[in-house]
Amino acid sequence: MKLGVVRQNATEAAAVVYNGKIVDATEAAGTTDLKSVVTEWETLYPRIAASLEHGTLLTGDILWQAPLPAPPKFLLLAGNFRAHVIESGFAPAPEENLTPQFFMKPSTAIIGPSEEIPITDANHALDYEAELAVVIGRRTHRASLQDAMQAVWGYTVVNDISERKLNDGMVDRKKRSNDDFYDWLVGKWFDGSAPMGPWLVTADDLPTDARVQAWLNGDQVQDAPLSAMIHTIAEAIVYISNVLTLEPGDVISMGTPAGVGLARGRLLQDGDLIECEVSGIGRIRNYVRKAL
Repeated sequence: MKLGVVRQNATEAAAVVYNGKIVDATEAAGTTDLKSVVTEWETLYPRIAASLEHGTLLTGDILWQAPLPAPPKFLLLAGNFRAHVIESGFAPAPEENLTPQFFMKPSTAIIGPSEEIPITDANHALDYEAELAVVIGRRTHRASLQDAMQAVWGYTVVNDISERKLNDGMVDRKKRSNDDFYDWLVGKWFDGSAPMGPWLVTADDLPTDARVQAWLNGDQVQDAPLSAMIHTIAEAIVYISNVLTLEPGDVISMGTPAGVGLARGRLLQDGDLIECEVSGIGRIRNYVRKAL
């Protein structure tokens, strides 16, 4: 099931993409807050499913919103595709006994699947990263590999927009030994730096052969199967849940394949269109605009 939030004439509705149409599921869900829907899914699913055949169709000008604009935790993996690790200038990742590297983004980074990505005077090397994102459906602490996937409610698409050269414009900067790491980390936190959507897809609908892809102004720049990830979804959940408790509505973005702008020598500019897709889930399309 593809479940999202749409805005039409200043009104929001929970919506399901069903048989090529968009069905208003607000009454059946009782809310447009998809975090609540994910949390109460076992109760709400039969009601939502039953409403699809005879529900009100949404037509006309519809704008999909970020499906989870304020998740309890927004976690992202770094360096989870070997080819991206290499193109970033690091040594190839070993084949075994690795731990996932993960970080967090603030909810103010999240924007909708067609909203504009702001580029500011603080941005010197703004980059894209197409990613599969996992939506957690149940409270999970210290998961095992055998039960980790039971924590997954579904999936969405995220573009982990990244400022690669934060503070490069600072004159006579005095750097500490760990400043490069914090420049990388804080460069992930800009407002509008995480387009998400276009909707959530329940776990049973993710194709086994899904690919992560991106296009810059119509030219394909990223393409890799999920099988190329260093750490599987289950392995990431096990590691993370041994550090912190995962909650319904948490989002874990699984890292990006090779083909980012810095490696290609073509970073994001005002007016660019960056599109990110995970096959079987959907595509997000965001223009880059100079912030006033």
